[in-house]
Amino acid sequence: MFKSTLAALVASLILSSVALAARCNPVTVTGSYIRQTSPYIEQLTLSIDGTAYWFSSSAFDLILLGTFNPETGSWTCLADGSVLVTTIGSEYLQFSPTGDVPQPGQSLDINISTNIRITQKLSVLDLDTLRTTHRITTRVALSDDPMGPGAIGGRACKPSGNPCDPVPYKRIKPQIADINAIP
Repeated sequence: MFKSTLAALVASLILSSVALAARCNPVTVTGSYIRQTSPYIEQLTLSIDGTAYWFSSSAFDLILLGTFNPETGSWTCLADGSVLVTTIGSEYLQFSPTGDVPQPGQSLDINISTNIRITQKLSVLDLDTLRTTHRITTRVALSDDPMGPGAIGGRACKPSGNPCDPVPYKRIKPQIADINAIP
């Protein structure tokens, strides 16, 4: 009887500690993460002061058609244990009537087009892994407040309806093996 009660208590403690570990905590969730959506990586950095940074390497694949810059913003823990991140950047579109192929006498350029606000809700899978559960992109005119209303952009996702990409953000950890590999 004592052993089964003790075993149940230990199991309960282990399960509750796992559940607690899978909640947003400002001290443990801060760090730098990457998410690989081949061939690209998305970078997400959450700083202890509540600032956030987001960027995708796909920006440079699009540069002649239009692109975007790194986004900065802020993040917070929500009561349900998830992480809410909002970042703002700008989108640039091509300014050439013939596409991305230069024509004699015609310049090939991109110009700032709109401001973009991305808000993501991420679940904490463990101390090193975050997964996007909700994501919405809002495009705001350059003359308007980037925090104000705008047009909802494509690729919005949420659990019911259009689910988000299941590929998680993984914490970047120092790699001593890389240093040890130097001949």
